[in-house]
Amino acid sequence: MLNRRHIRTIVVQSIYSNSIESIEPKELKYYINKSSSSSLDLFYCIVDYLKEINLFFNNLESQKFSCPFISSNPYFFFFTKLNAKSFKRKQIIDWDLNHNYIIEIQDQIVDLNKSFMNSKKNKDESNLSFFVECYSDIILKSNLFYEFIEEQNINWVNDFPYINSYILKNIQKVDLQNPNSFQLPSLYDFQDEIKFGQELFDYVIANYDNLKLKIEGRTPNWDSDRIAKIDYIILITAIAELIYFPSIPTKVSINEFIDIAKDFSTPSSGKFVNGVLDKIVKDLIVQGLIVKSGRGLIT
Repeated sequence: MLNRRHIRTIVVQSIYSNSIESIEPKELKYYINKSSSSSLDLFYCIVDYLKEINLFFNNLESQKFSCPFISSNPYFFFFTKLNAKSFKRKQIIDWDLNHNYIIEIQDQIVDLNKSFMNSKKNKDESNLSFFVECYSDIILKSNLFYEFIEEQNINWVNDFPYINSYILKNIQKVDLQNPNSFQLPSLYDFQDEIKFGQELFDYVIANYDNLKLKIEGRTPNWDSDRIAKIDYIILITAIAELIYFPSIPTKVSINEFIDIAKDFSTPSSGKFVNGVLDKIVKDLIVQGLIVKSGRGLIT
């Protein structure tokens, strides 16, 4: 869930925030950890949402309203058996007080249920297919739900794709009889990723002025003050990783930050970051500032 792409994004966001409004050093030290914890809060809030959806349709069932592909679906029911034991949540949503986010998608779920009831597919396969389709095409595409998530925590918007991928990937591998077959994440599981983020963050903060110099003269037709602020931060963070993390291949770092630029900046930012980093990397290699070590790593 908290992979290095996600962590790099958190670092870029934190550097950007610090460049806009100075953050206290004590807060900076724990920013990556706090952001990672917030990501896990979103995961558990969505798990709770799935539990509430299952309960909601079970209550409708008792009112002579039948929607078995959700009320009796073992994949929805599976989430009701999950209980985080190793993660202390800081943000919890009471979905029982927010049924409007279920009612808003109720008709779509009912229609999907009818479609599956009319099919003659294998029951077990249908239950999983229903869950995946309901989650991917109805729940995740609800604008009301998305806006609610954004209102709860602005950082959750960036976490949303990672959390959803994690849920969809793991639900398809679970043993329905064993709740432990779905790994419930805690911060302990991602200590290596968090450490990487904290180190990258520290390198950028400690060497910010020097890293800025690496960009000067390598953005033809663009003065520093004309470069989009977020693009500038992405370039600085990428250069820090290229220089200070010898075990990460150069191409990996470049591709990661190009994708971050595509996702979080302007439509042309990916090409811009790619072009600038290409020039910078060649110069840094000549200067001996990019030296990669490890099996199969030369530059």
